[in-house]
Amino acid sequence: EVFRFLTFASANMLRTLAAVAAGVSGSDLGFNLHYSAPEGSDSFPVILFVTGFSGLAPDFTYSQLVQKVTDKGYIVVGMDHVKAPNYPAQGADFHNIMEWVKAGNLTAALRDANIDANPDLDRVAVMGQSAGNHVVGQGLTDGCSLAKAQIMIDPVDGFDPFGMVHSEDLITPGEKLKYTTPTLLLDNELDPAHKLLFPACAPAKLGAPRWFDATAGPLFNVNASKYGHVDCLNNFYIAAGKLLCPTDKTTDKDAYKAHLAATIDTFLTGLYQGQEEAFQKLEDPSSFGVDVTLRQDLKGVSHTDIKPGCTNQAMIV
Repeated sequence: EVFRFLTFASANMLRTLAAVAAGVSGSDLGFNLHYSAPEGSDSFPVILFVTGFSGLAPDFTYSQLVQKVTDKGYIVVGMDHVKAPNYPAQGADFHNIMEWVKAGNLTAALRDANIDANPDLDRVAVMGQSAGNHVVGQGLTDGCSLAKAQIMIDPVDGFDPFGMVHSEDLITPGEKLKYTTPTLLLDNELDPAHKLLFPACAPAKLGAPRWFDATAGPLFNVNASKYGHVDCLNNFYIAAGKLLCPTDKTTDKDAYKAHLAATIDTFLTGLYQGQEEAFQKLEDPSSFGVDVTLRQDLKGVSHTDIKPGCTNQAMIV
């Protein structure tokens, strides 16, 4: 997880710069909330997005990706903070934010940010990048709230990149997560690679393979063959991230972010509009704009039976 090394020391300065931007609120909820929405007053599906390193990575470093997702017709609520990682506590904060959204507060927050778009609370997906997925997964373990689907970008479990501290692990190898929801897992070939003496930014034992095996709901995995852990960031910040996380300087980073946004849209379109052909695209390498390898574990259900929703074992009596 690159932000374990790069972000903590500079986060206070970066957050000061971010705080002057429009559409920032919610620090009393445990995270700063940043809003990106399509133009107009129509109703749009919502994506609740926790940034890397439990949210310590500044939301604005993802603005190019977030804008591409917004352009597909989604309200994106980015979440970041300036706190040391505490996955149980920050997972509880994320769950509370889902409940805050469920109670109708997001509409008022958007108006305060001079955004006219209306959130469709029947179409809410949750998303993380890197260890932001640990926060999201912990929040869903605490309770599904209004989540209908999960999107994981370069997921990382655990507290440290060496996998030496297990007290805050979300996943127990060999066991499934405690919640079930349709899931899209987006990773890449360079996630588990490392540079020099540094550990990998997404070690295989903590990264996508661990999450693939632990996911309880129907799962589509799209691996972008030529890209790396920091390539989802704004191009300017990739230059810093590549000091620790491998990236191929010859690849088109804008094409990668467009690929992520398009794949997220394909997955959610399949769910929300019941388009079986969207799920078929997620199983066809020729339907992607970059080279990919694909695998799925639909848990024995057909495309037509994959529906938006989330169940939590703790909630089942």
